[in-house]
Amino acid sequence: MTELRIGLGERSYPVYVEAGLLSRAAGLIRPRVRSERAFIITDTNVAPLYAKAFERHLREAGFSCRSFVVPAGEASKSFVRAGGLLEEMLAAGCDRKTFLVALGGGVVGDLAGFCASVLLRGVDYVQVPTTLLAQTDSSVGGKTAVDSKAGKNLIGTFYQPKAVLIDTDTLKTLPPRQMRAGYAEVAKYGLIADADFWEWLERNGEKVLAADEEACRFAVERSCRIKAQIVAEDEREETGRRALLNLGHTFGHALEAQSGMDGSVLHGEGVAVGCVLAARYAALKGVCDAALPERTEAHFKRIGGLVPYSWTADELIPWMYKDKKALNGRINLVLPIKIGEAAVFENADIETVRRVWSEGRS
Repeated sequence: MTELRIGLGERSYPVYVEAGLLSRAAGLIRPRVRSERAFIITDTNVAPLYAKAFERHLREAGFSCRSFVVPAGEASKSFVRAGGLLEEMLAAGCDRKTFLVALGGGVVGDLAGFCASVLLRGVDYVQVPTTLLAQTDSSVGGKTAVDSKAGKNLIGTFYQPKAVLIDTDTLKTLPPRQMRAGYAEVAKYGLIADADFWEWLERNGEKVLAADEEACRFAVERSCRIKAQIVAEDEREETGRRALLNLGHTFGHALEAQSGMDGSVLHGEGVAVGCVLAARYAALKGVCDAALPERTEAHFKRIGGLVPYSWTADELIPWMYKDKKALNGRINLVLPIKIGEAAVFENADIETVRRVWSEGRS
C-alpha cells in the first residue's frame, strides 16, 4: 500500500492507494474518525457493485452504518439534493461525531463533502473514490460543491476529508467512457507540472484506459502526488498556484453548463476539449509554441477523449464569465507555457476565445 500525505497542518490527512483496499478500509478509517457510526453516501451505479460489501466490512469491524443512495449523474449534485440528504441524515439521528463516507465518483464525493461541511456545522468525512476522475482529482484537496442554474460548482466550501482511500480495483468495473473522462484529469497533471509524466502517458495512456493494474496505480499515485504538493502550497486558491489545476476547466465547464449538465458532456470530456482549446489560445497569443496544441490534441484524439460540440461561441462565452476565476467582468485562463508548465493569464482576449471556440466546432 502506498500512503501519501496532504500536508495542511492540523488539517493534514493521508491518501492510501492499493488494489483491493476496500476490504481493509475499516482499519484505515478507525483512527481518523471520532465514532463508530457511519453514514455512507453513494449512487445507483456504485451501490450495486460495492455498497453491501463495504457495509459488511465496516460492521464486522464494529461500526454501525447506513447507506443513502442518490441517482447517478451530475443532476444529483444540486442544492435540492443536498438539502434532501441533510434532512434524511438529521431525521436518522445524526450527531456531531457521526462521520460520512463518500463512496463513488466525483459527483458523490462533491455532494457528500458539501453535506459534511454544513451538517451540524461540520462533521468528519472520508473519501472512497471509485472512478479514475475522483481518484486522481476530485477526492483530494477538499473542494466541495453543488451546481446551480448559474453554472457548475458555484455553491461550495473548502472542507478537507479525514482520509482518502483509493482502491484501484474499482477501475476494472468502470465503463470505457468514464475511464476516458477521468484520463483527461490525469493528462492535465502532466501538462501543468510534469513533462516526464506527460511523456509516460503518451507511451502508456492506452494501458491506463484498459485498467492495467500497474499503469493505473502509477497514474493515480503520480496524479495525487502532484495535487498534494499544489494543495499544500495553496489550499484555498489564494496565491494562484492551485488555480493551475483548472487547466481546461473554464472551457470545459462552459460545455457542461451549455449541455444542461445532463450527462451528455461529462466533466472529464469537457476538460479534454478545454485543454486543447487552452493550448490553441496560448499558441495564438504567443504564450507557447505551435507544436504544443498539436501534440495535446493528437494525444487526446488517440485515446478517444475528444467529444464533438456544435454550440457557437456566442452560446458558450457567457458561461465563461461565470467561471470562479473570472473577476471584475473579465475572463482569466490557465494556459500551458510548455509541456509541464502552466500559468494563469488575466483578462483573456475575447476575440481569440471566440476564434478557438469556432475553430473547435465539429
